[in-house]
Amino acid sequence: MIKIKQLLAKVLEKIKPSKKEILEEEIFSRKLIEKVRKTGRGQVEVLLAGSLARGTHLKGDRDIDIFVLFPEDYSRKEFEREGLRIGKAVFRGHKWEKAYSEHPYIRGEISGFKVDIVPSYKITGTESKKSAVDRSPFHNAYLQKKLSEKQKDEVRLLRQFLKGVKAYGAELKTSSVPGYVTELLILNYGDFESTIKAVAKWEKEEVIDIEKQLAEDYARKTFGAPLIVVDPVDKNRNVAAALSLNQFSRVIAAARAFLKKPSTNFFFGKKAKTLTAAQAKKFIEKEGLIVIEFSYPAKTVSDVFWGQLKRMRKKIVNELERKEFAVLRSSEWTDEKMHAVIVFDLKSNKLERAAKRVGPEVTNEPHSERFLKFHKNPLSGPRIEHGRWVVEIERKHWVATIFLKELLKKLSQTEKANIARALKKRSGVMADPKVLAFYNKNKAFKEWFSSYLKGKEEFGEY
Repeated sequence: MIKIKQLLAKVLEKIKPSKKEILEEEIFSRKLIEKVRKTGRGQVEVLLAGSLARGTHLKGDRDIDIFVLFPEDYSRKEFEREGLRIGKAVFRGHKWEKAYSEHPYIRGEISGFKVDIVPSYKITGTESKKSAVDRSPFHNAYLQKKLSEKQKDEVRLLRQFLKGVKAYGAELKTSSVPGYVTELLILNYGDFESTIKAVAKWEKEEVIDIEKQLAEDYARKTFGAPLIVVDPVDKNRNVAAALSLNQFSRVIAAARAFLKKPSTNFFFGKKAKTLTAAQAKKFIEKEGLIVIEFSYPAKTVSDVFWGQLKRMRKKIVNELERKEFAVLRSSEWTDEKMHAVIVFDLKSNKLERAAKRVGPEVTNEPHSERFLKFHKNPLSGPRIEHGRWVVEIERKHWVATIFLKELLKKLSQTEKANIARALKKRSGVMADPKVLAFYNKNKAFKEWFSSYLKGKEEFGEY
């Protein structure tokens, strides 16, 4: 078995930016900061934040977070208006979009760098914050003071590991480990190997509080999350709140698998084979596999849409279960360009047309009268079974595909405006041959759907 330290050295060679890259990033950042400062007309301070500022970024990331610090006496309206003005001015002549955190900001691409221009207030302490991002300068200062040069490389290793097992990023698409948390984990445990060993033994509601600000029981009661990492600069915040239970569990399982059989595959993944048309057909022909596909909403921020898509899936699952369709599993996908997809694995696409309804005990006269009045013309009954009234009625919805088509029409009237417009533009419910046809002609969907159909954690095969 390859020694972990040798393996980590090989990985680090691949993921650590070269001196030339770092110099290019520094030169570009300085020019950008100066441009933002001039655009701010002397009213703002400008700060480089994020992993680039802290020296924990990965080779090729080229992500630059610029924070524009406004005086506290700016109203929220002025703050947002000026923040957007500065962002748009900086991106003039380049591709950009309006994005949202707690408030709107501008992000885009300049010279191959992904740039976020984020407005925040300049405050003296996090207790006086006016927006969630006001903490960011304090995160910067804390980590620049605490992280050693060696630990910066350990953060890089942890980030790449989490990317490799598909558990990195606070975005709603992934609901995984935020970048800031990787830095705090290394700070807490010391290095990558120690962190992975600790992660392998994590329990639900694990508490990490580097500055020992809260009692563990209090932290669990206050935050109630799978992983609780108390923000060293703001004890009232769990910086791991974005991490879902599934992704928390995936990180633990991946850590255990890595310790049993270390491999670079955990860091860079292993090219998964997509299912052939014949292999996919066997899965797709299962009676209960149904796919909803609709157009990707125009002018939509991807992270916002992922949240909407997840909520829409859960809403539809609830409706299916309310109609007594057994949902074995479900998931969502989008290429963030043209297609949005929700997949449902049902025990069966069809139910018995007759549904049994068990009523009140015969001895309960008022409830009995209401039940019998409600079911005046049942398919069968009313009759008495085990002392209760029983009838059999005809289901209004007994074919899932037909029900989902009706539901989509309803959702096109009730969902958020961008989803409603997308559903009206193009939406459909697919089963069997239509799903296979869509699978064969859409490469991006094919890769995701193959993984979904296999239903197996990829790191289990390393």
